[in-house]
Amino acid sequence: MGEGEQVAGESEEAKEEEELEKLALPFPNARVVKILKNNFQKEHQIRRDVKIAANELLGKILEDIAKAMDNEEFYTLSIEHFNKASKKYRTVDLQAKRFERIKQLLIKQRAELEEVIMEMEQFEEEF
Repeated sequence: MGEGEQVAGESEEAKEEEELEKLALPFPNARVVKILKNNFQKEHQIRRDVKIAANELLGKILEDIAKAMDNEEFYTLSIEHFNKASKKYRTVDLQAKRFERIKQLLIKQRAELEEVIMEMEQFEEEF
């Protein structure tokens, strides 16, 4: 990519960011994009619809947490209330790890069962 192309690409990106900031999104879009890019290991260009969708998803998650916290009887909400309301979002990774562990266990058991079946078939052939 030449210097002229890079400058043109950067100005297009800046223009797009300006347009996105004009939308009624829950969070400053530049911050959402920065979080995405900071967590990429490789260089990626993010399409406009992805930036919008990520921003809207984060807004919906926070709305859901706020609604759950609103069910509390207390006037002053503490970190315990926030943690309780956000628990389902924080445990997703833990659940995925549990499912992967169970899947690996089942794969191992299937291999052992197939081995036992083969031994039984060999035993039957002998008689």
